Amino acid sequence: MPILLSLEIVQNNTATDILKTEIASGSAPDLIGPVGIKGRAGFAGQFLDMTPLIAKANYDMSQYPPKLVDTMKDGQTGALLGIPYAVYPSYIFVNKDLFDEAGLKYPPQKVGEKYTMPDGSQVDWTWDTVRKIGMLLSVDSNNKDATQAGFDPAKQTQFGFEFQWTEGRRLASTFGAGSLVGPDGKTAQFPDPWKTAWKYYYDAIWKDHFIANDTQRNSDLLAKGNSLSSGHVAMGHMFQWYICCMSSDPNKPGAFKKWDIAVMPANSAGVTTAPINIDTFTISKSSPVPDLAFEAMVYLAGRLDLMALYGGTPAVGDQLKFFRDVVDPTFTKQFPGNKVNWQVALDMEAYAESPNHEAEMPNYIKAQDDYGKVFSTLATKQGLDIDKTISDMVTALQGDFSAAK
Repeated sequence: MPILLSLEIVQNNTATDILKTEIASGSAPDLIGPVGIKGRAGFAGQFLDMTPLIAKANYDMSQYPPKLVDTMKDGQTGALLGIPYAVYPSYIFVNKDLFDEAGLKYPPQKVGEKYTMPDGSQVDWTWDTVRKIGMLLSVDSNNKDATQAGFDPAKQTQFGFEFQWTEGRRLASTFGAGSLVGPDGKTAQFPDPWKTAWKYYYDAIWKDHFIANDTQRNSDLLAKGNSLSSGHVAMGHMFQWYICCMSSDPNKPGAFKKWDIAVMPANSAGVTTAPINIDTFTISKSSPVPDLAFEAMVYLAGRLDLMALYGGTPAVGDQLKFFRDVVDPTFTKQFPGNKVNWQVALDMEAYAESPNHEAEMPNYIKAQDDYGKVFSTLATKQGLDIDKTISDMVTALQGDFSAAK
């Protein structure tokens, strides 16, 4: 039978409140999306488990990588809340101009490949290697790098690394998957790899000086927060959606011409993790026509012209062709002659973290606000006791979780 889609468009910053109001009034949309994991959080129990619909429609889920399917599941109940749609893998941005200027080799583009250090030695591509290279690529106004005596961080003109527009769980997950809530769904925790990540980030800012603090990050030098596009940052962790925000004005100092992407570094245990953002469509649990909503969702998921508008990568099909046909042309004028190895982005999908860094947790909005406030201090306050900072945060989160209804 024909399906009529009635479109309701709302602004991202008001979408959560509007949807809550619609659910409370019994007028929730049948189909909601595209929506990410974070966008679904805070609506526990409001979306339909699609497993029976998938079975009834004989829909082929084997076409999707298992890890992407896992990101669609409710972390507590295991309910499948959607099918993978627009994928935004993460990877390492590389400003090749700055690497060339320093005479350094580019980072690896395949997991397991070694990195060639300035002395010719071959080392694993790990976060420790990023630190060493990052310090060499961090320079002050006297052209001294962060490894040299006399380097002045107060006069820094270039930084080796940036976690672009990051937040606490996202950054922590680059060192390994984890969760702020324990397996019982109510106990606050902070996994050891996440502690290592936060300490690494803090030392990188205040001790090793290869990542900018908040004042530096929001300066004109670093494009008021759009650091990777400033031309003054050599490497950075970014998601594929960031390409919409990349710019390089040739009339501005530091404009870069050549860039590429590299694989995520491994943690100290040799595990590579690539945080991922992924959008889907969900079906309201109260929908009177779930079968038709699922049919409409499958149709929308097959529209690559819509995918191009959303800026994501298809979860299935010829993804490289999608990059060549849709993504590359947007950079032709801005970066003439520059070639990006998009296979790296596709390879990183296989290293997506599970649970996802945006996964549901009790009292989601309050908990997110509390840990976010703590994380923001890492880039603003020197001299913190990170262990105590984390411990105090876990205590606050436990209060939030215990207060959850």
